[in-house]
Amino acid sequence: MRKVLGIALLFISTIGFSQILVPKKDYVPEIRKARYSFTISLISGSNSSMVSYGIMRENPDSTKEVIFLRKDTFIRQISGYEKSKANPDKFNFLEENKIPSYVFDDLWKVKYDKNPFSVREERGWANTKGKPSPGQFQMLSQFGITKISDYCYGDNLIKLLIKLGDPVWVGEYQNR
Repeated sequence: MRKVLGIALLFISTIGFSQILVPKKDYVPEIRKARYSFTISLISGSNSSMVSYGIMRENPDSTKEVIFLRKDTFIRQISGYEKSKANPDKFNFLEENKIPSYVFDDLWKVKYDKNPFSVREERGWANTKGKPSPGQFQMLSQFGITKISDYCYGDNLIKLLIKLGDPVWVGEYQNR
């Protein structure tokens, strides 16, 4: 009986440790690196800007960080005139997507009903004081903005900038 039990234990212990792993043909393990993309936020930024501009860093561990930029630096980088981690090939996103440069001057209008820093009565597009209305947030949600502190980045940012240059979309936004 002891001999049978010993053989059974030896058999069970060798089964547990005898796995052979065969890699798939042409398997190359994924190299996990941080990804960078351009971003904006409706939160007022540094340097007294009415919106925040930056580069979103998406880390391999799923955390995100923002490297804030001045508006002019952001425009030079997204246009490909300045070196950027979000645009290492110096691709001109504005020209390629037919985004007019004035949209950067109009970004504040998405958040404000009137320009808080202007002495003249310059009107914005928002329907509530200092933030978009619920209906406007519904329109912004397709770009990843569901609350005032959200960031719009990557492809969503390009899509938003294209829409900001579309008078039909702007009119619909104002009416929400």
